Amino acid sequence: MRLRKLGFPIYGMIFLLLILFGCSEGGRQYGKSPDHTNFGSPVENATDTERAYQTQQLYGPVAHNNTALTYNQFLSYQLNALNGVNTAIVMTTDKNAYVALMMDSTATGTKGTTKETNNQGTAKGFYNDHNPNNDYLPSNDLNNGFNNYETAIHHDMLSHRFKQTIAEKVRLLQPHIMDVYISANRDFLNKMNTYAQETWKGNSLMPLLPDFNQTVERVFGTAQVLPED
Repeated sequence: MRLRKLGFPIYGMIFLLLILFGCSEGGRQYGKSPDHTNFGSPVENATDTERAYQTQQLYGPVAHNNTALTYNQFLSYQLNALNGVNTAIVMTTDKNAYVALMMDSTATGTKGTTKETNNQGTAKGFYNDHNPNNDYLPSNDLNNGFNNYETAIHHDMLSHRFKQTIAEKVRLLQPHIMDVYISANRDFLNKMNTYAQETWKGNSLMPLLPDFNQTVERVFGTAQVLPED
């Protein structure tokens, strides 16, 4: 009698673990879950069936003819909590999500080794190491390249696994999203910050929609033209 009482919980726990393992493996839509503190090792190549971001560009040219635009505070907060992300600003349209972000040291492998942010002024007591006489950050900017977190001029510089994690999070939380576009370009980040500020003021973003479509066409266009720094 004791053997059966002791054995049942053990077998039951094993059975439960097997079920949970099977659900976690079978329930994923876009491939294997990465190490959320190291997005660069081991290296995984994106395949057509696994990639969760910019999926439309796998099949042909994409026109960013969005007909609606809102700042998505919920998704922004959720992505801010991810390792490697210091700040995320998410804009959602009638069908897509556009993510502007800058990265911190809470994860490795988010991008290549190229550094775009100059933090040398910190030790000298300056914000802008290149021009101490102009030692301030414009009020509408989140990042001007000095004493700040890291950016990436082109979205292809971000690692696949980093973008995959972000895109999967967006799709999990809002499954109606058709596609996810992710950039850490400094100019794009600053512009999306001004859009968010308009929302915080209670203003509609619809008057900015033509400018937004032109911006994302340039940043994420099929031609892959590098945005100006």
